[in-house]
Amino acid sequence: MSISRRRFLRSAAVVSAAVAVLKPGTFVFAQNSQSSHNSQSFPWSNTSSNPVRSYSREMFEPCVGDVFRVRSGKQIVELKLVALEDSQPISSGITTGKTARTDCFSLRFKASGRLSATSKIHNLNHSRLGAFDLFMAPSEEGGKFLHTAVINHLV
Repeated sequence: MSISRRRFLRSAAVVSAAVAVLKPGTFVFAQNSQSSHNSQSFPWSNTSSNPVRSYSREMFEPCVGDVFRVRSGKQIVELKLVALEDSQPISSGITTGKTARTDCFSLRFKASGRLSATSKIHNLNHSRLGAFDLFMAPSEEGGKFLHTAVINHLV
């Protein structure tokens, strides 16, 4: 039995439309309808499962001057938190509507040795805060190894 290309495309379009109407989450996001409401599907939707949501100024302010430890290969590198600074994202004027309000600050660490030459996520360990992951970008100023992390929350 032979089927024309036109008939095949028309039937495929009808089937696709039916699937989209009956189970839109399955068709568009490749998930079943039960998992689309599960916090595991979208980890950022559940504040309690996402520790980044709890990173606040108040958490880091008493730690300025403290030492954090991070593993770099086989060695442990000490990072001293030397600054917590306000950081306001710069609007490029692209939008004509309202921009979202954010609480943005940066953490600057001075390292006892070189961590990595690229920006990456490091697992930091602190005596009071415990262990947590933080994305940091390296820089070097006057022979000092610095690492900066920027934290930006919608308000």
